[in-house]
Amino acid sequence: MQNLGKESVEKAEEFANQNEISLKAIAAEAQRKLKLAQEQVTQLATTVDKQVKENPWPAIAGVAVGCLFLGFIMGSKNKN
Repeated sequence: MQNLGKESVEKAEEFANQNEISLKAIAAEAQRKLKLAQEQVTQLATTVDKQVKENPWPAIAGVAVGCLFLGFIMGSKNKN
């Protein structure tokens, strides 16, 4: 009977060790993907900043149109 309990404990420890290794691999992959995403966002922000500084009028027009639509949506009332 004790042998059965000992085998169960050993199997549980082996299972826990395998899951720990798996979780560490998943965490490492998540950190790698997060770092890659941060680099891409930084690169995109730098590109957008450079383009807006070189030619600001399309950005200003885009913001104005966006605000116009937002104001239209927020200002419309349901008139029954």
